[in-house]
Order: sequence, then C-alpha cells, then structure tokens
Amino acid sequence: MRVLVPSQSWIALVLISLLPIVPTIAVAKDNTGSAYAFVQKWITTYGIDHARAATMMTTRHRGGMSEAEWVDTYTSFLEYVKYKHLGGELISAEEEGHKAKVTLKSTVDSIRGPVVQYEIYDLLKVDGGWLIDYINILDANFETAAESEPTPR
Repeated sequence: MRVLVPSQSWIALVLISLLPIVPTIAVAKDNTGSAYAFVQKWITTYGIDHARAATMMTTRHRGGMSEAEWVDTYTSFLEYVKYKHLGGELISAEEEGHKAKVTLKSTVDSIRGPVVQYEIYDLLKVDGGWLIDYINILDANFETAAESEPTPR
C-alpha cells in the first residue's frame, strides 16, 4: 500500500474535487456539431434525462429558471403525461453565425396519444456549443399558415 506524503496529498484532493465537473465538460464538448445534430440529441434526451436536458437550453428557454429549478418543476409533469418523442423528419436546417433554425415534422406520444407536429427550434451557439433558445410547436395542419407567418425570434 502506498501512502501519500503530505506534500502530495493536495493533488489527490484536487483530483477528487474535480470529478463532479468532468461530466459537465463532456456534455459541453458533446454539442459542437451541427445544429441539426444537436436537435437530434435533444429529442432523445428531453423527457428522459431531465438534468441533461436542462443543460441543453438557454435560461430564456427555461423561463428564467436555473437548471435545478427547471428539473424540479418539469420532471414530475413530463413523467405524469408520459412524454415520449418518437422521432422527426428534417424539414429544414439553417445556420448563420451563432444562430440556427431547425424544423422537424415529428411524432410525440403522451397520455393523450400520438400527435404529429412541426417543431421549429431556434438555437444559439454559446461557448462553442448549441443551446435550445426557443421552440415553436405547431399542429401538423399548420402548413399553409406557416408560409405566411414568420416564426418569432
């Protein structure tokens, strides 16, 4: 058994104290691809891993709540309604500088049954990675209205 001498014990203490930070760094580095790739990760995370989903949103999208407050507020609701994203078809994806817009035609299931909807994601690039800033969800019958109405930014 090796015993750390007092002058080296601070190294072990620092390494142990950094362990909670490592997953956060991994998530931040995980979202450096395209905005569409980020949305694909989002739809497989939201409703399943609430803590990770909270890290994938801007404070604006969380309604001004901290990540912990958002998780506390929405976890029970999402579990109650049995929210499940069943996937989506890419309609469009545009990236310009630190902003992006991704539109999917998706199916979402809940206690009300499956619903087909359009999801229009506004994303912001923050510290080199994408974050969800706003999602406009429209009924699948919106096609003609969507052509004449701009999406809020």
